[in-house]
Amino acid sequence: MYKYCFLFISLFLSVSFFSQNFKNDSVKLFVDQSIDLIQNNAVDTSKIESIKSSLYSKGQNLDQVSELPPLYTEVFELLGDYHGGLKYKGKTYGWNKAQGADNAYLKVRLKSETVVKSQVLGKNTGYIRIPGNNDFVFKKVDSIANDISTHINEINSAKIKAWIIDLRMNTGGNMYPILLGLKEFIGSDNVVFGGFRNSKGESSGQWEIKDGKMLIDGIELVRQVSLRMPIKKDIPIVVLTSCYTASAGEMTAISLIGRRNTLIVGEPTADYTTAVQGFRINADAGLNLSTDYVVDRNSKVYKSHIQPDIEVIGGDNLEDLMMDKKIRKALEVLRSSTK
Repeated sequence: MYKYCFLFISLFLSVSFFSQNFKNDSVKLFVDQSIDLIQNNAVDTSKIESIKSSLYSKGQNLDQVSELPPLYTEVFELLGDYHGGLKYKGKTYGWNKAQGADNAYLKVRLKSETVVKSQVLGKNTGYIRIPGNNDFVFKKVDSIANDISTHINEINSAKIKAWIIDLRMNTGGNMYPILLGLKEFIGSDNVVFGGFRNSKGESSGQWEIKDGKMLIDGIELVRQVSLRMPIKKDIPIVVLTSCYTASAGEMTAISLIGRRNTLIVGEPTADYTTAVQGFRINADAGLNLSTDYVVDRNSKVYKSHIQPDIEVIGGDNLEDLMMDKKIRKALEVLRSSTK
């Protein structure tokens, strides 16, 4: 199952958790169904009793279901889940957690940084910057992956001795085409480079390259544009991150963590390292819940942000990359690794 596709699963049950009498039976049914979905699917249910108590005490005197959604702001705060939310008649009700960090320069650039960019830095360093995307319904997998591969082909040559993969502007979206576009960087044959773990610590999905094929949760991803020149095995890579690297951007960074000759340089990421799935409540509503944590190829579980190997705060300059503080640090690291 695709973890970011927001699939909706029908629920055909009603559960009574407490003995309170609700003013409206439809309100109680909605509350019971949502609690059941949370209890059975959320990655962290340590505060489920507080959630039950809050929804029952505040919901029992409501006249109609349409009054319920604002209550779910507190529910998602109790879940510690700012990646999910209640969807009700086109609106989302969730926890708008304050961002822990800010980068004024990059924040201004977010709206204009919407396409992949690549170039050669100096004489022998390949550079590719991959933004986020909005392919939540999997209609652009081919075009996104092919675009990444095309940009790699445009600058790759026998002279390239190292790469910088810039994820600073990758605010999320669909991770699958990004991973597919970077397949040759991620690893060679027979490598498990990440996956998911549920609330019980059980594997709930695996990312791997096997027999030259990329498999995500057992589903093969196929790219149409091949690389004209192979990526050298274990070629040094620096991955750049910012406080806006989120969700799919963080998953992409994690897919490369643990690879030989790979370092993360930049700022701690945005802390959206959970997989989200959607569950139907009724025709008007559904819950998007964080259901799994991400793990890297060394089975490290990411319950919060990615901490860079080398932290560089600010100093970004996308107009003149050679004056960009994070890129200068990356080039310094790469020079030492390619001597």
